[in-house]
Amino acid sequence: MNERKSRLQLIFTMMLFGTIGTLSRFINMPSSLICLGRAFFGVIIILAVLALRKEKPDGEAIRRNIGWLILSSAFMCINWICQFEAFKFTTIAVSTLCYYMQPVFYILAAALVLKEKLSAKKLVCVAIAFCGMILVSGVLQTGLRLSELKGVLFGVAGGFFYAMVVLINKYMKDISPINTTVMQLALVSVIMLPYSAVTGAFGEVKVTVTGIICLLVLGFLHTGIGYIIYFDAVNKLPAQTVGILSYIDPVEAVLLSAFFLREPVNIYTVIGAVMILGAAAVSERQGSSTGL
Repeated sequence: MNERKSRLQLIFTMMLFGTIGTLSRFINMPSSLICLGRAFFGVIIILAVLALRKEKPDGEAIRRNIGWLILSSAFMCINWICQFEAFKFTTIAVSTLCYYMQPVFYILAAALVLKEKLSAKKLVCVAIAFCGMILVSGVLQTGLRLSELKGVLFGVAGGFFYAMVVLINKYMKDISPINTTVMQLALVSVIMLPYSAVTGAFGEVKVTVTGIICLLVLGFLHTGIGYIIYFDAVNKLPAQTVGILSYIDPVEAVLLSAFFLREPVNIYTVIGAVMILGAAAVSERQGSSTGL
C-alpha cells in the first residue's frame, strides 16, 4: 500500500514537471528572473513545510558539504537558465528532448570522473541518443534557422549542466535530499539576484497578472511542493521504478507541445524522441541517475 502511494506521488510530480515548459510560455520575463523566482518561492514553501513538520535544516550536514553545494548550485543556475532559454527559441518538444540528453552526459562524465565502467551497451545507448537528438533538431530535414539552433544548443547545454548537478550530488556525504535541495534553492536565489541586476533583467520585465501567477505556481507548486513530494516518493521506491516513471515528464511535455500549444511535431521528432528516451531508459536500467 505504501509503495502504491509512493508510486502515485511520483507519477503526480512527473506530470507536474512535464508542464513546466508549457507554463513558461505564459511568463514573459527574462530567463534569469524566472530562475530567481522559481528558486526563491520554492525555498520559501519548503522551509514553511519543514516548519509545520517541526523540522529544520541540518546545519552540520550543510556545513560539511558547503563546497559541493555551492558548486552544484552554480551549475543549477546555468542548467535552469539554459532550459528556459531553450523554451524561448524552439518548441517545447525539441527543447525538452534535447534537455533529456542528460543521462547520456552523465554516463560519459561518470566514466571520466567516477571511473565507472563504460560498457558496450552504454556506448550504443550514447550513440543512439545522439542520433535521436540530430533527428529531433530538424537539421537533416530542413536545416536550422539561427533561433532554432540556439534553442537546440541551449537545450543540450541545459542537459549537460543537469548531469553535472547530479554528478556533484554523488560527492555529498551524509546529507538528506531535502537538505540538499533547500540549500541549493537558497544559493540559486543568492546567485541569481545580483546576476539579474548586472545583466539588466529587471529593466526588461513586462509585468502581467498572468505572468506573475504562473511564476508563483512554478515556484510554490512545481518547485517547492513538487520537490517535497518527489523526494518523499523517491526515498521509498526502487531506483529502477523511479527511472522508468521519470520519463512521464518528457513524454507529457512533447504531447502538450503538440496538442495544447499546437507546436509542430513531425515524424522525425517522434522517431528521435523514441531514440533519446529509449536509449536513456535502457542505459539506466541498472540504476537511476535521476536528479532535479
